[in-house]
Amino acid sequence: MNDLRLAYLLKKFPRLSETFVLNEILGQEALGRAIRVYARRPRDPEPTHPQFARLKAQIETLPSSSEIDPWSELFGADADELLPRVRQLVSELRPLGHARLPNSIAEALVLRRKTRELGIRHVHVHFATDSAITARCLHALGGPTYSITAHAKDIYRNTVSPRVLDDLVSNSAFVVTVCDANVTHMRGLVSPRAATKIRRLYNGIDLELFRRPAVERRPAQILSIGRLVEKKGFDVLVDAFAELARRGVEFTGVLAGDGEDRELVARRIAERGLAARVRMTGPVDQNAVRALLHESELFCLPCKIGADGNRDALPTVLLEALAAELPCVSTPVSGVPEILDHGRAGLLAPENDAIATADRMQALLADKALAGRLAARGLEHAREHFDVRRTSRALGSWFDEVTAENACASST
Repeated sequence: MNDLRLAYLLKKFPRLSETFVLNEILGQEALGRAIRVYARRPRDPEPTHPQFARLKAQIETLPSSSEIDPWSELFGADADELLPRVRQLVSELRPLGHARLPNSIAEALVLRRKTRELGIRHVHVHFATDSAITARCLHALGGPTYSITAHAKDIYRNTVSPRVLDDLVSNSAFVVTVCDANVTHMRGLVSPRAATKIRRLYNGIDLELFRRPAVERRPAQILSIGRLVEKKGFDVLVDAFAELARRGVEFTGVLAGDGEDRELVARRIAERGLAARVRMTGPVDQNAVRALLHESELFCLPCKIGADGNRDALPTVLLEALAAELPCVSTPVSGVPEILDHGRAGLLAPENDAIATADRMQALLADKALAGRLAARGLEHAREHFDVRRTSRALGSWFDEVTAENACASST
């Protein structure tokens, strides 16, 4: 199985906030699959997760669209085949209003040549955004088939075009999305034909990586990890911390991560008089994430729907918290109830409700038996649904089906 048939096409790789992509590729490599990764943009200057060192795949950053000479790609030896395809593609996609369609076609032309040279039969993309449009163009130009994993911002934001999404799904081999809530939402946006291509597959994590060691928890340390952006609900969490302090509850808070709202969150902590109780760590790699999960007593991520409709679908850090046997509090947004199974694997509070969030955290801090039951059931739930070995086998079988079909088609 180690012949190179599969490529991933991503905006940037690796990315600190997208551990699910790294986990997925490592999971496919563990099954013996050889992979090439194409990144459309250079990576950001940020820490790298230590698991990245295990990656075997070669990563190639594509030239920017301004550096691509589309004429040399168009007028090669197979121009007679390619030019009609370009004409047809433009006629199909221009009415959909793709602002960056010329850039996507230019990238697709480069990828068409590169994937043919390597014999790549299928390309997988994360997020139904620009990379997916490039993959759609690539396939239309005679390149490999493609599939997509849809997450959250690419399907929930109020800027999402149902016509574009329908086109991307309809022309794909299949589309994966990461929770049942997403499946329902997406099927409501696209045509019946496209809806049949949408499948649910939870993101998987390496459960052993987060196995709890024999270390003491820091009493009443409440942890939250994530990008400091609106949909994570850090403003609600800080207000819930303030409510716990008002009630006289002893606790310390740790917020790990970075993002565009960093200053807003820091200011809110100061304004609520919590500077002595709540610390912000900044961006952290997965070794630091594990250490924080293992030393804390409680995890809270009060996810919410942003003003633009964006939201979390299946927050990876909640999966990691379950694997670390940490009782969790979150909200019933998108796929979060599928992670926490309210009352069995964690507790949910209403969205944007700092008082209720404080209530749930206080209950878990006060009732060690309840916290222990939720932590134990959370680990069991993670083993049942979020083990990367299981999710990798499922995704790998779909890749195998598509590449086998492609091989049969090319031989006829």
